[in-house]
Amino acid sequence: MNAFKYCKLSCLAITIGALTACGPGDFNYGKAGNLIQGAPMRLDAEYVMLSPQQFQCGITEDLWDTPSDVGGHSAARLTQKGRDLKFADDVSVGDMRQPYVQVRGEFTLAAMDVKSDREGPEKDSKLVDVVLGVPINHSCFTQPLPMMGVRKGNFTQDYPPVVLFRYNNGWYLDRIMH
Repeated sequence: MNAFKYCKLSCLAITIGALTACGPGDFNYGKAGNLIQGAPMRLDAEYVMLSPQQFQCGITEDLWDTPSDVGGHSAARLTQKGRDLKFADDVSVGDMRQPYVQVRGEFTLAAMDVKSDREGPEKDSKLVDVVLGVPINHSCFTQPLPMMGVRKGNFTQDYPPVVLFRYNNGWYLDRIMH
């Protein structure tokens, strides 16, 4: 009888513990990463960074042409093969530390490194600084491409993107902030 009573109390404690962990207070870095990676997200006009090796591989694989001077900066014109991978604009070279290119379409993002979180602009919301990776299915890109963040209204390679999460009967990813 004591064993039954002990089991009953243990089950009650576990149930109470589980229920108390299901509110807005249960937000953490692991949950943020899982929500980011949990479902495809539509990206429109986001920029990803390329390493010099990836950039060169893209030229070799005919994803874009060799760069040429266009209005004061260098750009490598996308080919159809590059557009088929959801790259959306020519690759920019030389005006930032690394080459970068715009992506557009549905992607299942990778949460590569959750940096910090803070209260969001409204009740039951969180802003999360997180290094986001955009997977591109091609041999030139064996790792997800890091997405550029926005600082003071401009894309930058120095800060990670900021993602807004909201709570409504569970946490969900609302959008990437700009």
